[in-house]
Amino acid sequence: MQGLRCLIFNDANLDTLKERVVGAVKTLPDSVSVRVLISDSDSTIAAGLSQEGAPPLPSACISIDNMSEADNLGYGTLLSALFPGSVVARCETREILNPNSPLGKRTPGTVQLCTFKKRADLDRASFIQRWLGDHTEVAVETQSPFGYYQNLVCADCEVPFDAIVEEHFPIEAATSPEVFFDAPSDTKKLQENVARMMASCERFIQRDTINVIHMSEYKIR
Repeated sequence: MQGLRCLIFNDANLDTLKERVVGAVKTLPDSVSVRVLISDSDSTIAAGLSQEGAPPLPSACISIDNMSEADNLGYGTLLSALFPGSVVARCETREILNPNSPLGKRTPGTVQLCTFKKRADLDRASFIQRWLGDHTEVAVETQSPFGYYQNLVCADCEVPFDAIVEEHFPIEAATSPEVFFDAPSDTKKLQENVARMMASCERFIQRDTINVIHMSEYKIR
């Protein structure tokens, strides 16, 4: 499906973000979903999981899905104007796991937002196969996400990354590697899952481009 991701890098206020976004998307069809992700006091519990390979980290993200191609193009321009200094990526989005986010309320847990570039030695087709084809099953089997979006940035979209991943994790995963890697009370499984996940990521991600931040999510439509 067609998606937009608007990464915001200045100080973000949830009420202001929601007000601006609700006003901007009111003419979109009811089938379009809109979520606001924000780094706030509720998500700081997962601050230790942040990575900043290509500064800066975003402070918020507007995620819009199930758009028409025309709306995807038009609203990309609108979001860029609405949030100066933001990075807006048009994406081909796959929903692997539906988090069943409650409308208007904070989604339980935290959302791990990750951006990265493909390995420099890979062409786009090989990158897509290794990530969307080979890696998806590994990510689900070695971690504990209850929501999972893969966003492949459109080839003609000039942004400083090739992919955006949104993974919803239970709040316990913020402070427990065992929970994060789906290996509670099992040291051997933890080691195996970490090794399998890292080896899979090495096959398609340029390591020094990885940015990771955990955020709170609010579904607004």
